Amino acid sequence: MQQSALRYFLEVARTGSISAAAERLRVAASAISRQVAKLEEEYETPLFERRSRGMVLTHAGRLLASYAQRAALESDQIQKEIRELKSATRGLIRLGVTEGFAVSFVPEMIHTFRKERPHVLFDTKVLGPANVVASVQEGEVDIGITFSLSPEGGVRIQWQRAMPAYALASTDHPLIGRGRVSIAELFEYPIAILDDAATIRRVFDIFCATKGISLEPVVSSTNVASLFTLCQLGGAITFSTYLSARRAVRDGHLSIVPFEEASFLERNMQIQTMLGRTLPQTTQDFIGFLIAELETPGAIQPS
Repeated sequence: MQQSALRYFLEVARTGSISAAAERLRVAASAISRQVAKLEEEYETPLFERRSRGMVLTHAGRLLASYAQRAALESDQIQKEIRELKSATRGLIRLGVTEGFAVSFVPEMIHTFRKERPHVLFDTKVLGPANVVASVQEGEVDIGITFSLSPEGGVRIQWQRAMPAYALASTDHPLIGRGRVSIAELFEYPIAILDDAATIRRVFDIFCATKGISLEPVVSSTNVASLFTLCQLGGAITFSTYLSARRAVRDGHLSIVPFEEASFLERNMQIQTMLGRTLPQTTQDFIGFLIAELETPGAIQPS
């Protein structure tokens, strides 16, 4: 099986058409068509369904695409590791993370890791939960750090843990020092929360629907850092895992308001990698570094 044939096949799978793949690869459409036909002849089965709106992978095509993606990534990995032997550059780690982890946790981890390995480079993409999973599955990122509400195919779970939600408010909020309160008491004050693309909003909406509670946030946002600032100013209460807010809490910018229903808002935090892919050693080391931090007492919940 020629590498060029797999490369052409993957580009058709990504773009959905031979003409679009030819334009992106800057080769003749007829050459791509011949290579795809040869692959179908070799496997004795169609790899695409030809539709009026484009080409869609068959089940056999999806299996081949998964293999081809892994093969391409491992080929790139070998080239990078050989280059690393000759240069000061010791690798690039590509991260796909959801909004909350990008505020402080991931920057803190990168900063600490690079103290020991200043030659390692990082590319961090902040994505929605579904897009983190898709990016891991397609090999667009090496590591995904996200929350999951259901099992995902095509990924390997390197680490996971159920994370409760915490209510966060300004340090002088009236509820500070009251002890454990109910969600009903929290809702007597303005609420700010991430929009419905975020897993915390989805579990919150489900909880409120089952309890017959109305959630009417004064602010919905795609950016958790802006919600933290609003809460720090005293404008609202928001909800987050401790991991996302721990720096603001430790620095005295926000306080935690304990509430009775916190366990109902748990989500599974996961560190994901592509299923079946062999990762570069530097990437494996960073995953181990993340897990060691997450297993440290006080890292994911207040001590």
